[in-house]
Amino acid sequence: MHPPELREDTYLSDGAYPVNLFRNVCPAGSVGRSALYLHWHDHFEWIYMVSGHAIFHIDSQPFEAAPGDLLLVPSGGLHVGYALEDGPIEYWSIVFNRSLLQGLAVDPLHERYLAPYAEGRQRFSVKFGADASDFEPLRRAVQEIGSEYAHKKRAYELVVKARLYEMFALAARFCMPEREGEQADRTGRRMDRFKSLVLHIEAHYADKLTIEGAAKLVNLNPYHFCKVFKNATGRTFVEFVNQHRMNVADRLLREGELTVTEIAERIGIANPNYFTKLFKQIKGVTPSEARKRGDR
Repeated sequence: MHPPELREDTYLSDGAYPVNLFRNVCPAGSVGRSALYLHWHDHFEWIYMVSGHAIFHIDSQPFEAAPGDLLLVPSGGLHVGYALEDGPIEYWSIVFNRSLLQGLAVDPLHERYLAPYAEGRQRFSVKFGADASDFEPLRRAVQEIGSEYAHKKRAYELVVKARLYEMFALAARFCMPEREGEQADRTGRRMDRFKSLVLHIEAHYADKLTIEGAAKLVNLNPYHFCKVFKNATGRTFVEFVNQHRMNVADRLLREGELTVTEIAERIGIANPNYFTKLFKQIKGVTPSEARKRGDR
């Protein structure tokens, strides 16, 4: 069984209504801690910053996010987030499949303005900042979606769907190329090779994987691999692997079935003292302290 940290199997209610809202809270801790683990899914995702400051890497591009900022993750886009402050961070994720926005059987306006983005032929901008008044309708729509999910009054699903369609249409307005037929940004496609590497790390986190070995898996030379991987994830390859191992260790500690030494061995670290040092460095607490938190 693979641990759930990196690949997200997003729950979207049901196939007929593929959308959900997740209210995410990242507790206080050290600057640079994970606010969102590296993953991807076939859905689109609006990220709305409620409080705190974070940086999200979306298909290798970094975007700082402050309260009121909106980020749009494309379908299939690799994304990860890190805290930029030591206080708690809250953000909403509205995840939806493009099938939710299908137009009528014959809808030339949908085909002209929305289909190119829904089908990946064109790319939206990623960031819609809180300092731009033009984007205020997008923020209002997100807040209305949050209210609809909080109260779930009759037919709230249709209201949420209507607001998402509105947001998609407004985003298309802001991002429509000046010239008809202008080609989309292909950054997302260039990042596809890293998805197989993420899956490999997820399945084989206890195995030793060198930079040279990882670079070979994605058909890059080690120097170029290190540069591209850092751009994509905001961390070096070694930092990323260690972060994932500590995420797995944290989960095992909270489950409470294995000793610290057994957990260290389970994640591929033979020296328990080094494991404790690395865990404290990344998580800010010792393994025993993490275990006590899990017992509460």
